[in-house]
Amino acid sequence: MIKKFSNVFLLMFLLLASFQLKASSEERYVAITEMLKNVAEINQEIASNDDDATLQILLQKKNSIFHNLLLIIRGSYIEYQVQDINEEELILLRSKININLSRGNAVAVQRDQYASDFILTKRAIGEYIVFLVQASRNYLSKEEIIEESRKRIKLITQKIEETPDPIEGDSEIFQNLAENYADLLKVYAVYQDFLEYVITNPDEIVTTSFFQKISLISFISYINNNAVFRNINYKIAPLRIDMGGIIVSLCIMLLNIIAFPLVSKASNRLVERFILNDEKIENVELVFMSMYKPILYLVLFFGIDLSMNALLYKTEIKITLDYFVYIVYAVLYIYLLFNIIDSVAVVHSEQSEKRNKAYSKELVLLLVKSLKGLVFLVCLTLLLSHFGINITAILSTLGIGGLAFAMAAKDSLSNFFGGLNIMIDRIYKMGDWIKVGSVEGTVVEIGLRSTTVRTFDNALITMPNSLVSTASVLNWNRRSVGRRIKMHIGVTYESNMNDIRQALQDIKNMLAEHPGIANAKERQVSNIARNKFLILEDVHGIKSTQLVFLDRYSDFSMDILIYCFSKTVNWADWLEVKQDVMFKIAEILEKNNLTFAYPTNVQINRNEESAVMGAEKLMAE
Repeated sequence: MIKKFSNVFLLMFLLLASFQLKASSEERYVAITEMLKNVAEINQEIASNDDDATLQILLQKKNSIFHNLLLIIRGSYIEYQVQDINEEELILLRSKININLSRGNAVAVQRDQYASDFILTKRAIGEYIVFLVQASRNYLSKEEIIEESRKRIKLITQKIEETPDPIEGDSEIFQNLAENYADLLKVYAVYQDFLEYVITNPDEIVTTSFFQKISLISFISYINNNAVFRNINYKIAPLRIDMGGIIVSLCIMLLNIIAFPLVSKASNRLVERFILNDEKIENVELVFMSMYKPILYLVLFFGIDLSMNALLYKTEIKITLDYFVYIVYAVLYIYLLFNIIDSVAVVHSEQSEKRNKAYSKELVLLLVKSLKGLVFLVCLTLLLSHFGINITAILSTLGIGGLAFAMAAKDSLSNFFGGLNIMIDRIYKMGDWIKVGSVEGTVVEIGLRSTTVRTFDNALITMPNSLVSTASVLNWNRRSVGRRIKMHIGVTYESNMNDIRQALQDIKNMLAEHPGIANAKERQVSNIARNKFLILEDVHGIKSTQLVFLDRYSDFSMDILIYCFSKTVNWADWLEVKQDVMFKIAEILEKNNLTFAYPTNVQINRNEESAVMGAEKLMAE
């Protein structure tokens, strides 16, 4: 089926390249006439409107009509005889002018002269359209088109200057005279605007190669010229559509439906074969897969856009539809760029981790958000400019209201700069265990406005950056080596002091040899420091102190102080090291004939009589 479909398109291409299409009647050019009438109506609105924003929109709309008009002209084969336009009416007007001149009826002469000039200007526009068609077909240069356009604009300007003002009066003939004069000025303005648009945008009509002439309009014109569809087109002409547009639109949609899954499968196989199985290319598949969906959506929407252009190229709906299409394209491009930014950030992060390079996740996130914000602002600016909104005026308004905005956004700005201070000073980073006031937990994210913390009871707390940057922050993760183990071991008073001395020495030796306990003799950091006034252990968060002493005499025990640091700072690993140390201490005490002390109460029992006698004796004294 795909082969047959491609053969049909090849046949259409060959037929289009072989034949010149010729129009047989003026009815085929209704779309061009309607577009020029729309321009005249827009000129009337511009003349009666003083609002700058509305004028900008109207000018944009007029330029869009001229753009669509050149799309129809470019690559087409219209060759009608412009001298036949209103020929009978023009002969009648010239006869009436001669008769009224002989009778001295100046008002009637001027009225008919305006009507005659109106028809001649229509012919001039037709001649110019034929010239543009031939310029496109014959590959004329921009300079030749601009030169011809300037000659014509000079002639029409001279004609306007030579046109006399209408004679004023109150009768019906004077009213007809005023109407003819107004119509003549309208067609003059349309002609001038058309010439000036072509001079300003010659690239829209210039054809630099034969293949540029093979366009959607060419296919549509070829189909419409077929005798089978010609009568149908006359019947559906009020709908501003034709059979050529319908058929080409359906063909494009069908081709898009067929091509979309084929492109999807082909790209999947290419990725699996040349990227995913290639170990030399690191993380390329991540970037490609992030671009995969947006690009497919762009291809799919491009087909829809192309088919709608073919179907509605004559209608005014196309102008409104173009705005919607522009928005969709902007959203898809934003989607594509956002995915590229995210995937590139992930790739660089993974590469840094593999190479053991230190990097700040917070600064990476800030950069990602800044790039996304920049992409969004650029796309928004382009959208506003496309819709005719004056960006300069908006920026000027923001400049005037800058002070009020700064006052209103004072807290937001303080939070923003507070977040920058946190990231630059590296007070904490994502994943750190911190305590700020009564809030304690793990840092989830450092945003532009706030920091989110997940507490140990799994609650999420949001803290403004401005408050955190000025508060005292306890960061348990800012330590490389050393999580403290501190305990008191109580032994009984009946213990032998020599046994206690030996136990103390054995515990010291055990801690010094324990693989999980930090030892001051081991070198934990490089001797090179950025600042010779800084203590390396404090800079890197390293503690390796080991203390084992008989510390105090308690009520029921002699207490041995054990003070050391584990090498790991991870809580679970720290608990495992601490547990092993406690088991070994128990073994050492047992080996040295020492027992753990426990709270002891001494109770003295006396008989009642002796107690009473003792009390009486005490009272007597």
